[in-house]
Amino acid sequence: MRAQTNANKLIDLHVNGLTVPGRFGHMPEVVNFSSAQLTLDQIRAATEALAQSGTARFLATLITGAPQTTIRNVQLLARAMREPWGEPIMGIHLEGPFFSMECKGAHPKQFVREESDIELFKEFFAAADEQVVLTTVSPTVSGATDFIGRIAQMGVAVSIGHHNADVDQIEQAFKAGATGVTHAGNAWSKSPAEDGRKNMEVAAQLCEEKAFVMVIPDGVHVNSTFIKYAYKIVEKIQPGRIIWVSDASPFAGAPEGLYVGFAGESVTVAKDDRGQLRTFPLTGSYLLLPECLDVLRAMNVVPEKDVVAGATKTPLAFVESALKRINRFPDLGSLA
Repeated sequence: MRAQTNANKLIDLHVNGLTVPGRFGHMPEVVNFSSAQLTLDQIRAATEALAQSGTARFLATLITGAPQTTIRNVQLLARAMREPWGEPIMGIHLEGPFFSMECKGAHPKQFVREESDIELFKEFFAAADEQVVLTTVSPTVSGATDFIGRIAQMGVAVSIGHHNADVDQIEQAFKAGATGVTHAGNAWSKSPAEDGRKNMEVAAQLCEEKAFVMVIPDGVHVNSTFIKYAYKIVEKIQPGRIIWVSDASPFAGAPEGLYVGFAGESVTVAKDDRGQLRTFPLTGSYLLLPECLDVLRAMNVVPEKDVVAGATKTPLAFVESALKRINRFPDLGSLA
């Protein structure tokens, strides 16, 4: 069920798509920003549905896919951003394809790249009319340090994610110019360090003073215990760096049933053992950001002021420079 419009207009840096109500009596339609069948009409329907739900601005997120599909879709999204109805689209988030295979999550393995390729990234950037605001990269891809530095020099915010990096690789990524952590606690740091100090890689990401830490508070990707302590650590080291994102799946809001996922696999929307709707296997969140924040509030582990800040001013602070580069930084007064 869709959340009602939130009094605080929300900013979501991670939207993969969503399921929109059917038009003219048709069945609900799955809109996937990474699909080779994506249309401009679908982008408009998704944008309008997000705005009606309380998400004032968002980054359209493309996951790992065939390069020609990524190029096609970023061109479509850039075109949508030039339309009056496309104002809520702040820019594009490229989540991949430069990842650790062992931490790829729902990303199609045949398109995951464990070697950096700045020329390919430049192709995506140019096809998007330079509207790429954020990209997620694994610190373990070959040549990661130079790759991250060169992307940052292009005015794109770089976040680390989908990786199993050690502490040194994480530190080098931040030194090179990475300033974010993508969906913290999910698809990252799965193995203990060789020296046996468990989860030092987790600490290296949460304790980096210049890094904004994105968390999916849908109650499925990470639990309340993780959120409680991640929030405490981040606030203690450098306040104002927690960002709440939905990571909304194309199946967010879809009726229960069987669907086709990112890699052509079967995806089921059904209730889990707690009665909460989600996708099986996990392919992003079933909830939009206003609904995620309702789940977060129910956890009672984060003060209300930081529930709101993490979905309004803090995400804008993270990508401010990139948004100003493309002249898409919103009027904060109009979103209050």
